[in-house]
Amino acid sequence: MRNIEVEVTLKGGQSHSCVLPSNSELLHDLYVSLAAAQQTGAQQTGSIMQLPLDDGKAACTFMSNTLVSVITRPAVLIQPADQGHPTASSPQLSGVPAHVQIDDFLTPGENAELLKYALENEDDFEGSTVLTDSKKHADDTTRKSRVLFAVKDSKWSSVFINRIKLHMAHIAPALGVADFKSDEEEIQLTASNDGDFFKRHADSDRNEAAVAGRTVTFVYYFHKLPKPYSGGDLLLYGSDVGQSAHDRGSFATALPPKNNCLVAFASHQWHEVDIVHCPSGEFADSRFTINGWLRRKSA
Repeated sequence: MRNIEVEVTLKGGQSHSCVLPSNSELLHDLYVSLAAAQQTGAQQTGSIMQLPLDDGKAACTFMSNTLVSVITRPAVLIQPADQGHPTASSPQLSGVPAHVQIDDFLTPGENAELLKYALENEDDFEGSTVLTDSKKHADDTTRKSRVLFAVKDSKWSSVFINRIKLHMAHIAPALGVADFKSDEEEIQLTASNDGDFFKRHADSDRNEAAVAGRTVTFVYYFHKLPKPYSGGDLLLYGSDVGQSAHDRGSFATALPPKNNCLVAFASHQWHEVDIVHCPSGEFADSRFTINGWLRRKSA
């Protein structure tokens, strides 16, 4: 058992924080309430919930159906429930993709410096590619963006790799790779502007030697404030990988880009970058990411 920092957000934007033990029934009930709100035909009346505040000296009481999100530090992995016959009173959380979100990954100064670095190197960005049959090639029907590969030779490579390794103690277990130790790392800087996207894909493929060893994928978001674009959500797929997130019946968790936030997930996880809408079309207004992979050396 360990202590978990919990932050809940309610409809209307109010946020409240407390610390709960990892075996807390309240922590479990928070996730069940989130799932219940997504169930077709679920009752909308909700139930009363109470969050202890200020070491139990105060409390926040709210209706379960007003719950919008739950943030935990360290990450709490939602374990898929045993397959059975779910009822309205016991909603299932199966299919939720495992991922870890780390806010304020860089210091504010580092975050600002990284944006400056990206803007100063605009001329060195090149069209993104995809890997097919062991060959990299441009394919605007699958992926459209611009990439700065030279970032791997800058100081930012060691900054990100060293920083994310500090978080691996809770990232690895959450992603189901508790025994994983990285042998190699990759890093890129990507700029996505108006109309850019990356269709459903996985970052590792045992049949492609170039990516077979990728185990943990990380994506770090940074951009101008206020955010000058919309869209560009990271869509993490659950059990249904045969459809786009826009198709009826598909299941995906949408993670909107948030400045100075890093998201990590297993490299075999199917995911997608939704279409970016940037009215100005200016490079400086792009959705910027540092995206990279921790990998095992392939045999």
